[in-house]
Order: sequence, then structure tokens, then C-alpha cells
Amino acid sequence: MDLTGLVWAVGRRLPRRVGDALARVAAPLVSLGRLPAVDAWAETVERATGRRPTKGQRRRLLENWFRNALWSLSLAGWSDADVLRVARISAADEGKLKESLAGPGLVLALPHMGSWDLAGAWCARVGIKVVSVAERLPNGVYERFSKARAGMGMTIHPVDRPDLMRTLAEDVAAHRLVCLLADRDLSARGVRVPWPGADARIGVPAGPALLARRTGADLRVATTHFDGEHLRLQVSEPLTGSTAEELMTGAVAVFADAVRRHPESWLMLRRVFV
Repeated sequence: MDLTGLVWAVGRRLPRRVGDALARVAAPLVSLGRLPAVDAWAETVERATGRRPTKGQRRRLLENWFRNALWSLSLAGWSDADVLRVARISAADEGKLKESLAGPGLVLALPHMGSWDLAGAWCARVGIKVVSVAERLPNGVYERFSKARAGMGMTIHPVDRPDLMRTLAEDVAAHRLVCLLADRDLSARGVRVPWPGADARIGVPAGPALLARRTGADLRVATTHFDGEHLRLQVSEPLTGSTAEELMTGAVAVFADAVRRHPESWLMLRRVFV
């Protein structure tokens, strides 16, 4: 078994409380070293919020990163009760999801915050069918990734799938929730929009906006952040705009507000501003 396979095999069997304990122990130790990825996160957060992260926030960022990674490996084995116990969402925000899904359909734009995998697993437990997209990573990683998320109740399409937009439009029409990470553009075909409160722009994918316009679905933003042993989920009102750039400008405004409130849950370990 290769190293990737070993990590996957061990991680998927790790009980949640054990993984959380490991994250709490590892984060202070790892934070003692100089990590370029964490330095990049700190620079990005300072640019986004106007405040330099403290040592405590750097430690919590690492704890949250470890936690998210371990949860992603093990979530397929969580009980329904454990998912529902850890995830927290208000009745109003849950209602927003169900209102859009019962009506015009729903596309959710998400930042790399908190645990988007747990958010998807929670949706599956309350009867919402979730669809998302992932890079086709090498060495069997994509296949493991897709199979694990199927175990959580989610369907994952590879980003290079032919006619992906048509497939996602069919998912919207079938009242499935299409969730797309949208705070980093991997295609170089996205749009550059302003980050509120900063003299900077960020490149984001246009896909969520284009899919919503193509299908007539609502476009909302969902953000998640760690809160003690829980994960808090929040859902925006439908975004408005006549162009992809206007819609994604609205999405980034919601991202920016969430990052200001919970910078240590923004797991963006790179520079993103242009």
C-alpha cells in the first residue's frame, strides 16, 4: 500500500473525538515552526481584513485545518446522530435551502471555510441531495475522494467531465443542491471582482453564476465555521445581478463578511489577491 492509501485507510477509521484530540495536540506543536503555507494564509487574511492574525489565530487555523482533513477522511463512517450533533444551522437558514430547492432550484457558492464536506453530509441526512465538482487528482485520489463522498450521500462530478455544465443543469432541474467552491479560480477563465474593505481584487470562478443564470436557479452563498466542537452553517439570501461578474461580486461580499468574523476557519493556505 502506498503512503496515500495508508493515510486514507487509517484516517477513514479514526473516530471523530480521537481526530479532534489529535488536531488539538498537533496544532500548537506545528505552529512553532515556520510554515510558508501558514505565512501565506496570514498575509491573505491581513489583506482581507486589515488585521494581522495573532499567534492564537495561527494555532487555531492549523487545528481547524487538521480537523477538516481528518473529518473529510472519516465522515463516511459517521453515524447520522453524530453528523446531526456536530452540524448546527438555524431553522431560518435551513428553510432558505428548502425554499429554493422546492422552487427554482439552488446553486450554492462556498468558500474554503470550515468543513464543506460535513455541510454536505448534513444536507444528505436531512433529505437534500448534494452534487459537487472536484479535480481529477492522480494516483487514485479522485476515486477515493468520490467514493468517500458517495458514502456521505453526495455525488461528485470530475471537473473535466464532458458537458459538465449541462450535467449540472440537469441536477438543478432534478432539485438537487449543486455546491461549488468559489473563492479560488483554477481555470483562468473566471472573473476578477473587488474584495470589500481591501484595495484588492480576487479571481473567482464564474461557474456558479453562469449555472444559476442558465437554469433560473437561486444563487446563494453558504459559509461554515468551527465553533468549539460544532460546525456552524449559514446561508445567504439569493444574490442578485444581471451578469456573472455582478453575481460573483455579491458572493465575494458574503465571503468577506464571513472571513472578517472567522478568519481562522478560512482554510486558504495561499495568496489569492491580484
